[in-house]
Amino acid sequence: MNQEIVMSFISIVQQQTVSAAAKSLFVSQSTISHRIQGLEQELGVTLFDRQRGFKKMELTDEGKRFYPLAIQWLELNSQMHQIHSSTSVGKVCLGSMDSINQYLLPPIISQIKSDIPNLQMEFVSYHSQEIYSRLTSQLIDVGFAFYPIRYDIQATPVFSEPMYMMCLPGHYPEGPVHPSQLSKSNQVLFTWEENIGRWNNEWWDEHEPPHVKVDSCGLLTTFLTDPHLWAICPASVATSFRAMYGMEIHPFIDAPPNRICYMLCRKYSNNKPMHKGVDIFVNAFNTLIKRNPWCYTGKS
Repeated sequence: MNQEIVMSFISIVQQQTVSAAAKSLFVSQSTISHRIQGLEQELGVTLFDRQRGFKKMELTDEGKRFYPLAIQWLELNSQMHQIHSSTSVGKVCLGSMDSINQYLLPPIISQIKSDIPNLQMEFVSYHSQEIYSRLTSQLIDVGFAFYPIRYDIQATPVFSEPMYMMCLPGHYPEGPVHPSQLSKSNQVLFTWEENIGRWNNEWWDEHEPPHVKVDSCGLLTTFLTDPHLWAICPASVATSFRAMYGMEIHPFIDAPPNRICYMLCRKYSNNKPMHKGVDIFVNAFNTLIKRNPWCYTGKS
């Protein structure tokens, strides 16, 4: 039994259907069903009355007895985590996408670690939707993502990065580049987020295929093998690739919208404040972010 399984059970009870529970936790219905089946096998009881043709999930008598215990289990687990945190400076688990973990956060995280060496930090990489699910399930403490879509999550914009055109040297003239100078047939396409994808479709026919489409920013340099080929990159990735691989970067005229990154935390109350490690990290991060060249200022 773990937090994800217990949260899945509680979510079904509160949302009343598997589909609604899966949506609230940002996981598939099959994942929720698999977790509940495993929980029932572990407990040796049937928790829900599954009637054919009825989507609404009704608790069995055993399920009704287990529900308050599940709530208590989550509360005790949280208290044990707080006791562990109180014996040290604190611990914080951070979840974000690969491009954020690799290119955007390291300078700030390194400074926090230097300033607060006893703060334990754990990093995990997820897709955006998984980050919200794990925050809700209390599996991570702080997340970083590009979509502030959950009403029960506190989303604070922290980075606003300009987008650049990136290529190998030798073909495009120095200085800013206009989209009209570029051909989609030469584009190595990675869709960073919806707004940037829409901008791309405004300048080039969305039905026209690019040179190649990739699902990871790490693959951009794999396919940028000719000076004619180009890609769109946020500033943190573009400057890193310039330093590591000798890429050339150009600002845009009529540029895409900036890529805005949000710091995500669960909403806390006075009765249940954030634990010490999270509080220390968030305060240190908010202080240091002001020195970052891509600090969010409310302007894109």
